[in-house]
Amino acid sequence: MRYETRRQRVRIGVLIASFALFPVTIFYFSPYLSVMGAFEGVMAGSVLVFLLQFASAFVLGRAFCGWACPAGGLQEIAAMAQPKPTKSGKKLLVKYVIWIPWVSSIVAGAIISGGFSRLDFTYHTTSGMSAASVGGLITYLCIVALFFVPALFVGRRALCHCICWMAPFMVIGKRLGRLLHLPQLHVRATPEACVGCGMCDKACPMSLPVSELLEQGAIVHDECIQCGACSDTCRKGALELRLSSVARDLGLRL
Repeated sequence: MRYETRRQRVRIGVLIASFALFPVTIFYFSPYLSVMGAFEGVMAGSVLVFLLQFASAFVLGRAFCGWACPAGGLQEIAAMAQPKPTKSGKKLLVKYVIWIPWVSSIVAGAIISGGFSRLDFTYHTTSGMSAASVGGLITYLCIVALFFVPALFVGRRALCHCICWMAPFMVIGKRLGRLLHLPQLHVRATPEACVGCGMCDKACPMSLPVSELLEQGAIVHDECIQCGACSDTCRKGALELRLSSVARDLGLRL
């Protein structure tokens, strides 16, 4: 997939840079360390990162996924070799089956340990680096394989759809932000400007049916990562990435 606009070149560049730093940052996204720390009364750096993702999603939605996620950067690299769309369906529910017992384990650990007594952002890292030991390197390689290999066989960002343990935090935050009528980063649509070329569908890294979703006046979907690839591909100005009221844009079409 070619990203011809400056914004998309910047976005892909940031994602790839984030992936290059993954050996340093991987433990700051660790679901295991968040549970382990909770049972010790320690808020690991990963818990703080997850809370920040949840809070930011009230306004930015899943922009972290589209602009800064190291695993997202890895899958963008895989998409250069295998750009076929991912068929989601019921597979979208798998990440919630993983997320609910995992978050419950963090809460249970915190209760059993008497609550979080301290914050240790660099918990179980070596001088702040994640893959600085044999165990850390093995963990890194396993996670890389977990996100890279399925993307080659299943399709673009396959693991973002299916098992990403961070996505539910942002999906819930985005929904709550919409309920509170906060201005949110989203793609506004002007259906009458659409000529049905289908380029937006091809550009979407999350394989969403953008040409169908735009009929409602805004792209509102839990799997949208606010990357702006669809709007940057549209040559008719039917799509625009903006920070504004989603309800207002939807209301214009109701």
